[in-house]
Amino acid sequence: MKNEDLDTKNKIIKVTIDLIREEKDVSKITIRRIAKEAEVAISMINYHFQTKANLINKAVESFISRVISSAGEQYQNSNLSPEEKMRIRLKQAAKFLAQNPGIARVSILNDLNNGSENDNSSQLLKSISAQLKEVYGSKKNELELKIIAEQQLAAIQHIFLRADIFEKLTGMDFFDDQERDNLMDRILDNILGKNN
Repeated sequence: MKNEDLDTKNKIIKVTIDLIREEKDVSKITIRRIAKEAEVAISMINYHFQTKANLINKAVESFISRVISSAGEQYQNSNLSPEEKMRIRLKQAAKFLAQNPGIARVSILNDLNNGSENDNSSQLLKSISAQLKEVYGSKKNELELKIIAEQQLAAIQHIFLRADIFEKLTGMDFFDDQERDNLMDRILDNILGKNN
């Protein structure tokens, strides 16, 4: 791909992410609006992405992938225990969901409907499994770690996607920082068996 084409494609992706963050509802975003904001012809969007759905998914996948890779680097050389690192990362991930509901919803639903071994959820599962390995050491085998990671990810995604219903059932507001942090502590305590 030529540099000019790559620059155009990246510009379209950036504008799309900005619009998703602004609108929080992808149905309100049109190809025409993306083209106008990116200062490109609609035909360029069609050329690079074919459909609006494909553009939205590629943009969200690209954005989340960068967030996931940078999150792991932040605490590599810290003196925190593996469990403390895991708590912080879990709270940061939940905060990201709360602050970026449009992007998060698109990513999670796309992964659930069209999952692959390299989608955002799979990347998160690898990261969570690695964190759990640090926490448990040799006390759990790879299969056990993967199952625990799936439980953690499923719980957070489910609560986020059904935050309004979750709040009605539990009284806990996922979008309130303190309540969300307390919820993440409870989930992690359950997963790590600290509530026994």
